[in-house]
Amino acid sequence: MIRVGTPVNGTAISFEMEIKDAESIESMRTMIREAKEIDEPKDLARKPDTFFTLERRKEGIAEMWFYVFYQDDDSSILYNDGANIYFTLSKQETNVLRSIIGK
Repeated sequence: MIRVGTPVNGTAISFEMEIKDAESIESMRTMIREAKEIDEPKDLARKPDTFFTLERRKEGIAEMWFYVFYQDDDSSILYNDGANIYFTLSKQETNVLRSIIGK
């Protein structure tokens, strides 16, 4: 399942949506696996645009979670605070992300 929410403050997330569609989940998993890891961006001081987590409900674990920062060129940056890693998604990948999470 994919849970989508809005960052409120600090680490608080207001979850608004759950996506249980198997095709969307697998598409998200594949896109994240293929995302390009990048160094920490120097100009990313603003609040994230959205947040999502990919969960394995049966096992009760979050497989992956990311804050999403949409960029002016329609690409996006994903940030995992637990692992302190950043990824970038192209404009096309960002469009797929938006179509899955609806934001």
